[in-house]
Amino acid sequence: MKFFKYIFLIVAVGMFSGCEDYFEDFDNSDPDNPINVSPNVILPQVQLRLAYTYGGDFTRYLGIYTQHVDGISRQFAVIGQYGIQPSDMGSMWSNVYTGTLQSNRELITQSQTLGNHHYAAIGMALEAYTMMMSSDVWGDLAYSDAFKFAEKGGVYQPTFDNQQDIYAQIFERLDVARELLNGDVGGSVPGSDDQMFSGDAAKWINFCNVLEARGHMHLVKQDPEGYNKALTALNKGAFGSSLGEAAIKFGTAPTENGPWYQYIEQRDDCETGAVYLAKLAELNDPRQATYGWLHDNDHPIWTKDQYLPLLSFTEQEFIRSEAALMTGDKTTAYTAYLDAIKSSMIEALSPVENLDAITEMYDEYIAQSSVGVGEDNLSLENVITQKWIALYTSPEVFNDWRRTDLPELTPVTGTEVPRRLPYPQSEIDSNPDNLPPPGESTIFSRVWWDK
Repeated sequence: MKFFKYIFLIVAVGMFSGCEDYFEDFDNSDPDNPINVSPNVILPQVQLRLAYTYGGDFTRYLGIYTQHVDGISRQFAVIGQYGIQPSDMGSMWSNVYTGTLQSNRELITQSQTLGNHHYAAIGMALEAYTMMMSSDVWGDLAYSDAFKFAEKGGVYQPTFDNQQDIYAQIFERLDVARELLNGDVGGSVPGSDDQMFSGDAAKWINFCNVLEARGHMHLVKQDPEGYNKALTALNKGAFGSSLGEAAIKFGTAPTENGPWYQYIEQRDDCETGAVYLAKLAELNDPRQATYGWLHDNDHPIWTKDQYLPLLSFTEQEFIRSEAALMTGDKTTAYTAYLDAIKSSMIEALSPVENLDAITEMYDEYIAQSSVGVGEDNLSLENVITQKWIALYTSPEVFNDWRRTDLPELTPVTGTEVPRRLPYPQSEIDSNPDNLPPPGESTIFSRVWWDK
């Protein structure tokens, strides 16, 4: 996981791509040092940048909104009062577009040229994931025209696709990725360079299925068949356990550390949300031992070599539970509800407890009438509340809250909890004609699927 090595190589690719038109009359290439970086070098950089951005800025900013996190000093004391500004979004936006999507598009293009079908499929799956993650918090985004600046007469002020069209393209990408993964690998075979699944095509297909299910859940306000479509996606094939989920493992070397560990070391102006801690205490939840950690160092989860799920078995089973509940299958809903809670407990408590102790804690936890409610009494509030507890700091909790208004959150200040992130100042300055009108993109306005 030589994080900075991969970043440097991809930045170099971007720099050369941007100069291509200017020097088109000169042959300045060195045949012994090709400009193009091979897919096996691009792939880990894309995955690590995506994971670092998702597990860092996305979790902190949206954790404020979901009250998983409280801002206690400096910048985050202001953001904790909903004072987030376009200038706060620059690094996050750059990491999405330049650090992840542009590099990933290079991965797809090169893989298609070389006939590396599985590399191309992985790139498409990662693009679908990143665009969904980004559109969920910003709404309409540059997509169709976003990566044309390196072309001759390139596009430097890309138009924005509406979110409905972005979602349609996401599902199309996943369909193509699955088709490629079910076929011949083509040229080079992904291996250890694939930080998530080591090139295992079956696991990548499961990833596409679970990501599709996540996407259909987001659209249930707009699509009456959303719950059924989510179940159909999971029934195509899903993670069998947490061992098969999509995750990144960071490293112990200083340039490989997890995003929260680095943030605590450098800034430490956030802490576990008081509302979240109160709910853990109310339910006698043993996950207080990890998610409720209040010390400045030696955090059991935010370690140097943090294990960061991007799409987890726990989330999958909560999706299954909610979708089954809302389509009338109480037995499936309750089984998945309990499986998700147990999976979350194992993930949260493994750093400090052995499996036998965790099983005992789980049994005691679900014995409470407020948790182990029985399949006939299971409600949407039960499912979403437990998902809010289990997916601590996950951006998915913000999506769930906007879909369901659960859990009930009291605004920290004012009368509303924000429902999106602001567009970055860099985009406001450089591409103002293509941004949605300011009145339609405040932090309190709703994205398309939330209306």
